[in-house]
Amino acid sequence: MNAAKTTDDLSRFFCELPFSYAEIHPTGKVYLCCPRYSGERPIGNVFADAPEAIWNSYRAQAIRAGIHDASFRLCHHTECPALAGRDLDSRQHLLESPEMGSILAAKTTALPKGPRTVKLCHDESCNLSCPSCRRHMIVAGKARQAKLDRMVNDFIVPFLKDTRLLVLSGDGDPFASKHYRDVLKATKRNLPAMRIGLHTNGVLCDERAWADCQLEGRVDTVEVSIDAADPGTYAIVRRGGDFARLLRNLDFLAKRRAAGAIREFQLSFVVQAANFREMPAFVAMGKRLGVDRVRFALIRHWWRGMLPTKFPRARVWGESHPDHDAFLAVLRDPLIVDPVVWAGDLGPAIAEAHGTPPPGPRIPGGVFERVGNWIGR
Repeated sequence: MNAAKTTDDLSRFFCELPFSYAEIHPTGKVYLCCPRYSGERPIGNVFADAPEAIWNSYRAQAIRAGIHDASFRLCHHTECPALAGRDLDSRQHLLESPEMGSILAAKTTALPKGPRTVKLCHDESCNLSCPSCRRHMIVAGKARQAKLDRMVNDFIVPFLKDTRLLVLSGDGDPFASKHYRDVLKATKRNLPAMRIGLHTNGVLCDERAWADCQLEGRVDTVEVSIDAADPGTYAIVRRGGDFARLLRNLDFLAKRRAAGAIREFQLSFVVQAANFREMPAFVAMGKRLGVDRVRFALIRHWWRGMLPTKFPRARVWGESHPDHDAFLAVLRDPLIVDPVVWAGDLGPAIAEAHGTPPPGPRIPGGVFERVGNWIGR
């Protein structure tokens, strides 16, 4: 974990997430950020603990105390890209924040209000079985569905009482999940002012689903994960998808964005050997749709995704991959550094392709977003 980092090294920095954010995973465990970044330290479990007990649990307060004393002792110092790359908020800046200033000044760990942002990742149900994510279709069975049904009023709605933004889903698809659809309807009744962030594969996100889930006037962001710009490639990387239907739905979402019904519209692309040549075309597609952002992310080995023996063949960004030079050539296309592109952890590879090192350390999985700033565009 490299917990030996000195407080002087981190004393200027502060992470707001443990004070404002939570996500719920399939086992019911609740985390204050991505589990990989926090060293797999849940603060409670929705199937065992009361909503009001989780947010200020002993573990939650211990994590916050580690932020206050600048040790970040319960954070993963090398896995968290923001911590490793020192891409964190300034303590001085947050002292002037109306929401965080008093918490920081008093070193508060037991918070009077619940999370401002909550991400739901606990229903894996999806209409696709993308090879990068899962080996077969996953849909909640009868017993699992009954458990999820009970969660809506017993846990989800009470836990969200102070939430301003609900993001779904971090796993599966919000429109393929009966549970997530029920959550959307329940929050419309009980928490009508709360905003919604959608992360979807887009195949089921049409005008009818939009109306059924009562989304009009509630949506903050929409991120559509596609991973292809060609129907042939799409059929490989998005197993079970319908490219023609997806394009129709993207047009619908583009119109909702143009009408102001969506604050931010984003397309996402997981870079791998099967699709990297389509990256410029994907950016062009996003620009035609008028999206706010085209986001790239390198393929990672999910525990339930492709077999470990197949992953090296997909990892085209590895220097030993036979297509690595072709990959770098694609990254030199001007569209890859278009202002609409957010590079994510693709940033170091773009820097390599352009012969310009990124600022700061080159870290595995690091975040180097606005690449145009440091390749001379």
